[in-house]
Formats: sequence, C-alpha cells, structure tokens
Amino acid sequence: MKLASAGSVFHVHDVSKIYHMGEVEVHALRNVTLDLYQGEFAVLLGASGSGKSTLLNILGGLDRPSSGEVFYRDHDLTRADEDGLTRFRREHVGFVFQFYNLIPSLTALENVALVTEIAEHPLDPAEALELVGLSNRRDHFPSHCRAESSSASR
Repeated sequence: MKLASAGSVFHVHDVSKIYHMGEVEVHALRNVTLDLYQGEFAVLLGASGSGKSTLLNILGGLDRPSSGEVFYRDHDLTRADEDGLTRFRREHVGFVFQFYNLIPSLTALENVALVTEIAEHPLDPAEALELVGLSNRRDHFPSHCRAESSSASR
C-alpha cells in the first residue's frame, strides 16, 4: 500500500478499469499512474471514449477501478466501503455534471435545499441561489428557468 506522494492530493497508481458487456471486455483505462497536487491546474484531454469520465468518476469516488490504487491524501479510496466513499464525496468532492440533474417537480430553491441537507456545514439555500445570481428564480421550476435563460440570450 502506497500513500499519496509528498505534497500530492491524489495519487493514482497503475489504475485500470474494465467494463464487461456480455462477453465483450471494454478497457476504459489501462495502467494509469499520476499525481495531482494542491493548487495545481490540470486539464484532461482525449478523444471521445478515451476514459476521461471514467478517470474522473474514479477520482470522485463514484466508481472503483478494476485494478490499481487510488489515494486522496490519507484516504485509500480503492479499499473504502460504500459508506466510506459516501463520506469522501460528502466531505471532499464537488461535482458539476454536464447535464441538468435537477428534479423537475421541485423549484430552484427546493432543488438547492435537497443538496444542502447532506452537507456538514450547509449554506442557506436562498443564500446559495443569491451567490450564483438566481435568487429571482427561486420559485421557478427547472424547465421554466431554462426557457427564460434561452430566450434571454438571443
């Protein structure tokens, strides 16, 4: 077992990820080794299907590698159980998905309140909407917010 290198936030050693689709094996990652350091700005580039999202899902504790080791500081993500990965995501990770992940039957305020309930020290949902300039849409449903922002940008 190798802990993260001195000064690194993430240490990824010899990580592979294989998905099984019937009898076919899809190798999403093959023997990836890297260190990411605090304050470092990293860009992940590659063709569609090259494993970028797979690597990010593994770093974020959403998925596990088929082989290899992943450490976040002193946390061994490779050997963490589901509760440990949930704590890791709750305490150390923020996700920005490329698709809307909002519940359509809840208002903007209610969607934000849902997420803030899992945080250890949550922001007030109204304050969070204010910070991103959406306080005037707090009672709007996601489909209404998108329609307004699309027509406003024309």
